[in-house]
Amino acid sequence: MVLKKILMKMLKTIGLLLLLFVVIGIAAVVNKPNEAEEKQKEVKELSNKKLDKLRSSCEAYIKRSVINKSTLDMSVFSAKRWQGNDGKFYATQEFSAKNKFGLEQKFRAVCIEDKDGKADYKVEEMIGN
Repeated sequence: MVLKKILMKMLKTIGLLLLLFVVIGIAAVVNKPNEAEEKQKEVKELSNKKLDKLRSSCEAYIKRSVINKSTLDMSVFSAKRWQGNDGKFYATQEFSAKNKFGLEQKFRAVCIEDKDGKADYKVEEMIGN
């Protein structure tokens, strides 16, 4: 009698485990991304890599452009990057540094990379900000 109860509990446990594996298997098949979703994910990852690379090269350009490098202060919160509707990649970075006369100035670097990989960098002074 006790052996029969133990055997029944074991069978119920095994049955529940099998049911759990079946449900997990069905969920994995149903939630599997389709080909279009996979392609979209790859494009987004590639865009993020390009944007990260552009942002890094933009920061390197800033470091090369500043006269008093020891006074360079790049704000982490003012760094932005995005892909425009025109297919170009954009990165901006605000920073401050002292000029050759020792006066602190604020600037914004604007870095743009076109579809062919050609990048354009420019630094503009932020007046009144």
